[in-house]
Amino acid sequence: MTLRPPCQGSTSWGKQIVLPIGSIIMTRCRLAVAALAWFAAATGTALAASDFDPTPLLPVSIEDADRTRLMNFEQTRRSAVDAVLGSNARYTADGIALEEILAGEPRPIANTRELVGSWRCRSAQLDDGSKANDGKGSVYAYPYFKCAISERGGKLFFAKVNGSQRVSGFLYRVSNTRFVFLGGNANGDDPPVAYGASPKSDAVAYLFKAGPRKLRLEMPQTCCSTLEILELVR
Repeated sequence: MTLRPPCQGSTSWGKQIVLPIGSIIMTRCRLAVAALAWFAAATGTALAASDFDPTPLLPVSIEDADRTRLMNFEQTRRSAVDAVLGSNARYTADGIALEEILAGEPRPIANTRELVGSWRCRSAQLDDGSKANDGKGSVYAYPYFKCAISERGGKLFFAKVNGSQRVSGFLYRVSNTRFVFLGGNANGDDPPVAYGASPKSDAVAYLFKAGPRKLRLEMPQTCCSTLEILELVR
């Protein structure tokens, strides 16, 4: 069900009063959208993929394409996971590793301090077969590397600190169970890349807590996969 904010240009207190068009209506629409997002964040309400827009809760602006990727996250994730687990790839070593990574439902993150520190991290790249147009799911799992979450200027900062492919950026809470990650990809020992430097390097994701000592950073529609999941454990 699509929730439609009250953006009509009229209201009623015993009689109908026509409101001015233009900026007043736009303001009411923006307030309604922000209120809906706030409600989801405060209550942990699970909204449909096409309904939940986290951008009103972010202190920075993001590209329209990245906003779409985040709004379509649930659908993208379901497509990628179902394609892999419904294929022979499930029974490979990479498929077994994926099932281990997927274990654990998102749970509330009560205190951000529980995220801070060093982590062991490994990733799995999932393909739902849509690019090859064959519908065959595939997965490639990487070994463990080093990751860390720290505090910078009052914000949480995530970084994959070794390996030939690195990603880093800031984390922003958007509900009691998830953070939005906005960062950039870099190769090897190249300097870290901030979000917004280039659409080619930009990375967006959701961070979830999947266990007492386990997190998942889930990146939809990357350059190399339908979904990339980075598991953090310690």
